[in-house]
Amino acid sequence: MNTANFYMKSLFSMGIIILLYALTQLHTQKFTIFIIMLLIITILEVFPVNLPSGDEYSAGSIGFLFLLIYFGFAYASIAIALGLLAYGIKRSGTFKVPIFKLFVNIGMYTFSMLAAYVVWKLTSSWNLLLAVGLTGFVYEFVNIILLDGIMKSVAGREMFTNFKQKLAELIVPIFVYVIVTPKLYSSKSTFELFDNVIYTLLFLLVIIFFSREYTKQLSLRHSSSKAFIQLLEGRIAPAIAGHGNRVGVICEVLLDDFGYPKRKRPDLIQAAIIHDIGKALLPEAIFRKRGDFTLSEEMEFRTHPEKAVEIVKTMFPKERFSDWVLYHHERWDGKGFPKGLKKEEIPLESRIISLGTTVDKLMLRHTDPETILKLLKEMAGNRLDPRLVDKIEINHIRMIQAMNQYAAADVEAAPAAALEASQKDILKEDTYSSIGESYFIHFKNGKWESEKKDFPKDFAMELVQSAFDQRKPVHEICQYQDRVLDLHVTSNGVQSAVVFVHDITSHLGYRSRLEEKILESYMDVVRVLSDGKIILYSSKKELEEKLGELQDELAISSNTDVPKSRALIKGVLEARGTEMKSMKVQIAVSEVVTNILKHAAGGRFAVYENEDKLQVFVSDKGSGIPLHEIPKTILVSGYSSKRSLGQGFKMIASYSDQVHMYTSSEGTAILLEYSFSKTLEDSSDAS
Repeated sequence: MNTANFYMKSLFSMGIIILLYALTQLHTQKFTIFIIMLLIITILEVFPVNLPSGDEYSAGSIGFLFLLIYFGFAYASIAIALGLLAYGIKRSGTFKVPIFKLFVNIGMYTFSMLAAYVVWKLTSSWNLLLAVGLTGFVYEFVNIILLDGIMKSVAGREMFTNFKQKLAELIVPIFVYVIVTPKLYSSKSTFELFDNVIYTLLFLLVIIFFSREYTKQLSLRHSSSKAFIQLLEGRIAPAIAGHGNRVGVICEVLLDDFGYPKRKRPDLIQAAIIHDIGKALLPEAIFRKRGDFTLSEEMEFRTHPEKAVEIVKTMFPKERFSDWVLYHHERWDGKGFPKGLKKEEIPLESRIISLGTTVDKLMLRHTDPETILKLLKEMAGNRLDPRLVDKIEINHIRMIQAMNQYAAADVEAAPAAALEASQKDILKEDTYSSIGESYFIHFKNGKWESEKKDFPKDFAMELVQSAFDQRKPVHEICQYQDRVLDLHVTSNGVQSAVVFVHDITSHLGYRSRLEEKILESYMDVVRVLSDGKIILYSSKKELEEKLGELQDELAISSNTDVPKSRALIKGVLEARGTEMKSMKVQIAVSEVVTNILKHAAGGRFAVYENEDKLQVFVSDKGSGIPLHEIPKTILVSGYSSKRSLGQGFKMIASYSDQVHMYTSSEGTAILLEYSFSKTLEDSSDAS
């Protein structure tokens, strides 16, 4: 980038000339209020208003415009120079501010102020609000033109890029100018002016404070999503770790030149980061497979955008970007999934995320910016939106490469890649070892015709007879000696049948290990998404080890046990004499006991104490929650299925300090914990 070009040198020279001129025009009249305004402007420059779009709005511009109108061009120019110096010191963290850059900025802003001063002189006799509005508009408008010139001369970007959007964004500063500046200008005395200035400063400081708190929360959410998705991708497969965060950076770089509204950018970047979160609900083996997917695996993979929507709506229920995530695999030519949308049928945000995903994949395979750009152009009109691709330039590619540090990432990823390779080898070994013995047995004219002697003849005979009776194939699994066998029987006639026997003992062991790995991933996902409030366990014994001293217990078998459980917990609390409000505890207990009656034949309700914690332990011997439904059951508000905990689980979690849970095909156990040292607010008292 050539920063010392003719255009930049011209602005640099202009900054020096205007500043020297301004210094010669100073006089001591009303110098006190000028110094006060300088201090206020410095504060506002150092502490700008943080906008939701991520931009900063310097309220010091209000002071510049007031000084221009009240004192004249020279005073406004000096204020601009001092404000930029203060901002430069803040940005650099030292007093070593780049002189060339400082005077380029002084030249740009003071020239804009000079144009505004000319307009003020021409319109000052008009209506004050109109005159101030026009003056502020010219100041901002000329500043946009000069800034575009800098981007053109330094970065080679076309002039007037997204010009309409930039003009639309002038509404906010011009509105502020029109509201604040006339009030200050109309002050009838120095005391009244001083009073109005202080009032305006306090008002702006309140806005600055709340804007910073808002953006701090926004940044925290953004950072949490980045950390979570990095963890999740690493657990799915080390090779894709960091993909979501990199796509977020890519979108952030491109959105300005795409003309995407600033107010919506944080949402789109957030969606880009978590766009692949649905992969957490897919079988782990899909991401560790060598070679192409089978048809069934491809169909399974294509469900991940729909699975992502379930999680996204839970994480951000009031946000609007679940559809953006849902359609990020759609193609411009209509050959994508899940709906086969094409062209403008696909939401713009989904097209941008798709482009970001493609750019990231290309940058992982290629380092030459020209090659990457060439490959992107080849995808325009088929996979990608051609209008978006046309706006990408070589400088964008270089900037993205620098920000995402692909070269460094490749070096750091080497150990992870080695780990993934070893994991694939282990998985491959597991897969082949899980393929047990298979063989055919023929039954004809009342006799078994097979060299295989060691098989469950009596059980197989029952299946053969069933196939004869039903006149259709039958299938059953049986335990034989120390093996589990899968038998399929097909009848070939009245007295003829073929039995296919498959030893699935090793396969069941492999599936159990695979389910354990998936459960471990879910444990991390649930813990992170619930901020550590909901803890999953891989064994019931591990959960039961947390139990303290038993206080009371109750067998659960009918609806009459629901009020009994409430009475029991209330009695324990009253006997202990705790200040803990019991209403929320009773509500949580009612919900969890009701779920036992809905989804199991019965269970056990018990109350324990462990140091300063009240523990409510509920267990059943039902069929448990299916592995694939665990995230939805716990995280998706209102989700319910025949075997899930029902839509009350979100309430159970919200009415407890911490929830511990174990589930399997043998039943479910839930431990609710409440701290005696923390008083729970009773919702009925609060109302």
